[in-house]
Amino acid sequence: MADKLLGLYIHVPFCIRKCAYCDFYSVPYNPDAMTAYARALAAQIRRAKPYAHGRKADTVYFGGGTPSLLSESDAALIISALRETFDITRDAEITLETNPGTVNSASLSAFHSAGVNRLSIGMQSASDAELKLLSRIHTREDFENTYLLARMEGFDNISFDIMYALPWQSEERLAYTVSYALELSPEHISFYGLKLEMGTPFGINPEIAAHIPDEDTQVAMYTKSAESFERRGYKQYEISNFAKAGRESRHNLKYWRSMDFLGFGPGAHSFIDGRLFSYKKDIKLFLGTENDTILTEQSNTPTKSELETQYVMMAFRTSYGVDTDDWGKRFGGNFALKYYKKMKPFIDKGFIIQGDGSFRLSREGMLVSNYILSEILDFN
Repeated sequence: MADKLLGLYIHVPFCIRKCAYCDFYSVPYNPDAMTAYARALAAQIRRAKPYAHGRKADTVYFGGGTPSLLSESDAALIISALRETFDITRDAEITLETNPGTVNSASLSAFHSAGVNRLSIGMQSASDAELKLLSRIHTREDFENTYLLARMEGFDNISFDIMYALPWQSEERLAYTVSYALELSPEHISFYGLKLEMGTPFGINPEIAAHIPDEDTQVAMYTKSAESFERRGYKQYEISNFAKAGRESRHNLKYWRSMDFLGFGPGAHSFIDGRLFSYKKDIKLFLGTENDTILTEQSNTPTKSELETQYVMMAFRTSYGVDTDDWGKRFGGNFALKYYKKMKPFIDKGFIIQGDGSFRLSREGMLVSNYILSEILDFN
């Protein structure tokens, strides 16, 4: 039954202020619009009943945007619709992305009572100057208060998001952020390098691009930080993710293991029964129609070759790598026979590690994963 377990993603696009680096779909926050949106989400979730047949769901992820802006009643409405529609397991992981400064004791208590049992807090940096540069609405103090309140309200599974390779960032300033985060001892840390996305304030500002740390500095930032995480008991299980034992993000592992998931809300993506589809990034349309065909932006059934390529790309992001038995069950044949010749130069250099029934990237391999994948996979 494990292969039938679904992941459910809920997109909440509202933000108080859009961050200077962010290209995710979002709209300005308005309480009345949020309530209308929650009702529309609940309706869309209930329309997904046919996908629920014969399946259980064991992860729910509220992403955004800023889902922590949901009112207690709106969050309860959405979670109630999920439980009415899907057979959600008793031990389901239910994650809420949380921006510091958008929650208080009452809202955190209400989220916890509604079933949320994991928070992903957008720390990003322990430097107020860096937070201001990123256009974040919070300070380091706001972040710490949010974290401590969450602990007081009973959350025992908390993740921090940390960004590195920020404009003008030094290795020393990043080391301070990493040390500060480790002293608070969350269960999980996501550690992402800044990407300059086209169309964002950062992406169109040449001064920002000119002050991004150089490649050698970024490698040192990544390597030293990863070593610091591991010294404190956080195992790296994906290129950008570290966790204490048993605290990996079960929801995100579904993406990296090419498992089925359903997304709800404008801009959300789904992969289920071999079909990929996504919804248009248009909140007005979402609020104005209950026809999911009209709301759908893209829908296609990937070929076996495309699914295989995606599987290998996602699996190599993780520290587990490609499970050759699982690959064989999905696609037939022998993974080693098909790919070994192309992988051998990277095995010889220590970038790919061959285990008992698996192939995975070393940390050094993770640093050049895009190049390795371009060499072993056929993207044409």
